[in-house]
Amino acid sequence: MKTDDLIEALAGDVQPIPQGQAAQRVIYCVLAGLLVTLAAVWLTLGFRPDLPAIVDEAGFLMRQAYALAVAGFGSLLLLRLGQPAASVRLPVMGLAITALIIVSAVVFEQAALSGSEQMEAWLGQSWRYCSLRVVGISLVATPFVFFAGRRLAPGRPTLAGFAAGLVAGALASSAYAFYCPEATASFLVSWYTLGMLAAGAIGAVVGCILLRW
Repeated sequence: MKTDDLIEALAGDVQPIPQGQAAQRVIYCVLAGLLVTLAAVWLTLGFRPDLPAIVDEAGFLMRQAYALAVAGFGSLLLLRLGQPAASVRLPVMGLAITALIIVSAVVFEQAALSGSEQMEAWLGQSWRYCSLRVVGISLVATPFVFFAGRRLAPGRPTLAGFAAGLVAGALASSAYAFYCPEATASFLVSWYTLGMLAAGAIGAVVGCILLRW
């Protein structure tokens, strides 16, 4: 049999992947990850007793907007990294703009505070364990996000793993905000971000192994 005939025979049963299927899988897995992180926070820490009263306050909405923006652009980054030759410019720009906005909020917040108030805004009451809790909660979302990544074809598995871990950390941050009493931008950009980046670092290590193909 000629080589061309062999290739044609092997490719004859290959079915094209329906357009948008990969994106749908990522969306479903991320939503599942969000649900399990919410359940984990509710079962282990509990939601704030005054939650109905603060869900429309600026501090709570800021945390949700930041965490969900990182989760959204991180998911898009994971999707693009899992598609050979796909551009990652849009998700990277989205993450950069998100970071710029939240850092700008910190600058304005700190400028309006005095010396002792600035430190209080940075540390709050729970800085010692906020990041650790975000990382711990992210572990329950990680399998769902990595399941989506495993069904893709990332050419850079370490970077794809970082994106997956970042998404899991962002989902954990969103869920943890239902318990966390802190409300300042300074606290958010420090300890929530540290937790998300730590989850991303763990994801990079795992992705180097699990996302290699």
